[in-house]
Amino acid sequence: MQIKIHNFVLLLLLGLMLLSLVLWSTSVWFSVETQNQHTAKLMRDSWQQQLDQLQLTQRLWLQRRLDEVSRWMMQNTDAQQQLLYINQYYQRYPQIRLLQTLDTEQVSERPQVSDCYDSHGHRATANFIAPDLDVLVCSFKQRPVLLIGSALDSAGSARQLLMAVDYFSFITDFEKLSGKHLYQDKGSKSPNRYLEAGVNDQTSVVSFEFRQGLQNPASVVLALPAVSFVQIWLRHLLWILPTMLLITLILYQLLFKSLLQPLFVITERMKKIVRIQRPGNNYEHQYLMPGLMLLHRYFMHMTHIVRHDPLTGLNNRLIFEERLKHAILEGKRTGRRYALVLVDINSFYKVNHTFGNYIGDGLLKQLAKRLANNLRETDSLARLEKDNFAFLLEFKQAPRVRGLIEKIHQSLSLPYTVYGREVKVSISIGVAVYPDSALEREELELKANDALLKAHQGDWPVVYEQSLIEKSDYAGLSVIQSLHQALDNNDFVLFYQPVIDLKTHRVRYFEALLRWKQPEEHQQSIEKTILLAEKNQLIRPLSQWIIEQACAQLNKLSGSGVHIAVNLSMMDLHDDDLPERIARTIDQCGVTNEKLMIEITEGQIMREPTQVIKTLERLSSMGISLSIDDFGTGQASLTYLKKLPVEKLKIDQSFVKDMLKDEEDRAIVAATIQLAHTLGIEVVAEGVETVEVYQLLLQMGCDFVQGYYISRPIHSDLVCDWIKSQAKLQA
Repeated sequence: MQIKIHNFVLLLLLGLMLLSLVLWSTSVWFSVETQNQHTAKLMRDSWQQQLDQLQLTQRLWLQRRLDEVSRWMMQNTDAQQQLLYINQYYQRYPQIRLLQTLDTEQVSERPQVSDCYDSHGHRATANFIAPDLDVLVCSFKQRPVLLIGSALDSAGSARQLLMAVDYFSFITDFEKLSGKHLYQDKGSKSPNRYLEAGVNDQTSVVSFEFRQGLQNPASVVLALPAVSFVQIWLRHLLWILPTMLLITLILYQLLFKSLLQPLFVITERMKKIVRIQRPGNNYEHQYLMPGLMLLHRYFMHMTHIVRHDPLTGLNNRLIFEERLKHAILEGKRTGRRYALVLVDINSFYKVNHTFGNYIGDGLLKQLAKRLANNLRETDSLARLEKDNFAFLLEFKQAPRVRGLIEKIHQSLSLPYTVYGREVKVSISIGVAVYPDSALEREELELKANDALLKAHQGDWPVVYEQSLIEKSDYAGLSVIQSLHQALDNNDFVLFYQPVIDLKTHRVRYFEALLRWKQPEEHQQSIEKTILLAEKNQLIRPLSQWIIEQACAQLNKLSGSGVHIAVNLSMMDLHDDDLPERIARTIDQCGVTNEKLMIEITEGQIMREPTQVIKTLERLSSMGISLSIDDFGTGQASLTYLKKLPVEKLKIDQSFVKDMLKDEEDRAIVAATIQLAHTLGIEVVAEGVETVEVYQLLLQMGCDFVQGYYISRPIHSDLVCDWIKSQAKLQA
């Protein structure tokens, strides 16, 4: 059943009106009953005094008659005289209906009497004859009689007097006493019920019912007048009911204007908001069922929106800041420590621009889910805005929380599959520690934002505004900490392998190769270290260090005319700041852009060629030489190869080493050289280990060669000496 809300309110008001009517009727009934009881009590108290007086008068009259008859009977024993006296007595006192004397000898023959009571209302025996006159009220032929005992007469005979009295003859006395005129109620079942004469209003009638009793002869029972509840209720209902209806209608109009109409407006607005947040809710009407429940869901959803992020379901900034405030208060009271962690996706606008907002929203949902899975239930997590998330960690030991934060970074840095598309993003994290960084919420948030900004602008994806570790403390190192320590402690070193120009047979440039300074102290190779750095988005600081070291080496080699080539990762090519960082480093080292060469692998080009071409064009416009490394292994498209602003192409050593024995390798090398020259690109062959290979490449028209035949990689400190020695040999 569906009932519109305004109809429901009207029915509710009518129900309240009926309830009020019932309550009013109940109060009227109680009022009438109370009035009746009060009136009855007053009348009963008043009439009882008159009845008591009447009873006393009757008692005295009876006593006088009994005394009178008893004395005469005792003095006159002649039967004729007694009969004459009794007949005269009947005429004088019509109330007396039976008068009989009994001799002592006739006691056994007298009429049987029972249930006798004395003048005090105590049960007595009819055979008892007191020495003085006594009156017993007994039952005789179902009528009350007076049994009188007397003393011995002059003849010495004991006599008893039995006298029956019609008590209802005393009604006349009662009328005289009360001033009322009574008449017998013919319609009553009781023959002894009398009504007040001259009173026609039934609500004012006083009924007098006379009863003959043994204990209380001639007792009177009053049926007092009662106020009619129905008549009073109907009389008041004639104006109560219209008044209630009028009040109900007025209340309905007031409720409709002040509550229902604004409620309908709010419902429509809430419905529109909920439809935006939850498409598919197409309820057009406000119904009690399910309308009010729908309105309740709207309200609960709006409440949820106020406290939670509508996209991810996490807490919003309002709730997070409130919890952060309580955490700091708790920390001040108990000394607990907290880490405020801000998480941001680098260049998130590119995801929306490349894949669309739908994919971007899906990415944010997955990132929020990963965050929630890596945190404890007691940790507070929220989405502050756009791609900015925050969580609060309570910790006791710095290494544990440090490891947890970097574990979360590694988890968030893994590729995402959003609606069938693989999306790779880089993550920046800023951390501020209470109470080390700040003691108040606003200052702590500012410190965390500063740390996040440093993570965006710097080389490290995780930045602590107040470090959780001392520089000498590297217990439980993570990938970030290990790499950070290696760079801080200068554990890396660059080796340089010369590249020879086959036309002049002189060194043209060096390729910078990363090595451990003390390789025996490290469990993993430099290649694996680089792979881990790429996997955890830590290649940027490492690449920056390599560029800085290469530029510093170029400064040392100024005047020699040689260049240095450095290898960049795919992630470096996705960094919009890469050209500016390289230009800034070159300028700081005091070298020219032409002295630096950038090498990228063929596989990196094929992953996202559009982005790579865009970055390489910016580098090429700066005058930096570009080279494709490991050509032939990545299946690069000739279309992209033609578009790339590269100057050199390096043939992978897997084709060069065995080219003397393998005709297919030899053919591939020859075809690659011819193709590159057709496109105006110089060719570098790596992996040259014998003079025969060297001579063959020279014959094929290769431009540059590199390999152990020329030289193994040279330590940075020995590069200048090697160049000098080669110059002497060629001289």
